[in-house]
Amino acid sequence: AEYMGEHPHGHKRHHEPAASEPMGFIQKAKAAGANSLLGAFVHIGGRFDSCMKGVEILRIDDGFVRCALTVTNDLTNSYGTLHGGAICTIVDVVGTLALLTKDATRAGVSVDINTTFCSAAKLGEELYLEGRVLKTGKRLGFTEVD
Repeated sequence: AEYMGEHPHGHKRHHEPAASEPMGFIQKAKAAGANSLLGAFVHIGGRFDSCMKGVEILRIDDGFVRCALTVTNDLTNSYGTLHGGAICTIVDVVGTLALLTKDATRAGVSVDINTTFCSAAKLGEELYLEGRVLKTGKRLGFTEVD
């Protein structure tokens, strides 16, 4: 589930980039709409979304996004497979991308993520990720990522 609106504890939930900072994916969608995100994922170096640097956004529809990602060395654990923390971040961001297709001004913040690890993706494997919006309301949006 993604929280849409103010932060649950009353904090402002977003940071607007300074003029010299590159624009992140949420700001880009807000400025130019969700379809502006098609193609290579735009991340801000050194931040949480750097694990998305190899993601290609293939398709954006109403409530749906499809992406491709090749597992690179910087995403792997000591077993040479995609790290669980990277998976959770990728799921979080792909869910946010799906929400942005409904309203590019309301990205949300995650309040609950449930992840099931079925099998390990190995170094060099190409993965296809699909995010879909299940439901949106005034304050919460529910997404699913496969």
